[in-house]
Amino acid sequence: MAQLSQKLAEMHRRLAENAQEEQALVRALNSALNHVDEKLLTEIRHVTQQHEARRSVIMNELQLLATRLCAFPALQHQGEAVAAIEDENYTPPQNGSRNGATHAPGNWRIAAQNIQDDLDFFSDHPQPN
Repeated sequence: MAQLSQKLAEMHRRLAENAQEEQALVRALNSALNHVDEKLLTEIRHVTQQHEARRSVIMNELQLLATRLCAFPALQHQGEAVAAIEDENYTPPQNGSRNGATHAPGNWRIAAQNIQDDLDFFSDHPQPN
């Protein structure tokens, strides 16, 4: 009977050692995973910053192009354009717009047609000298 209790005590000691070793391994794994999570989060933030910087440059280029094409009025602040795009309730200003107008400012196809119409009118109706 004494031999059985010694073997039980030995098994209990081994189980305790194994449990401590496994707890140490779990703590090390937890630490490694936390380190990897922090590194991943840092990388994601870096990629997000780069994306936002590129997006800002692209938006500025598009606004500049639109301004050059006379499609949009020149904006005073960059934040105003971004807010206008992100705001779902935003309606573009109607700068003297005419309901039922045949063209919008900057529509070169209609402007070219208007020139052709004017030329046709003057060629059909000669001007007196």
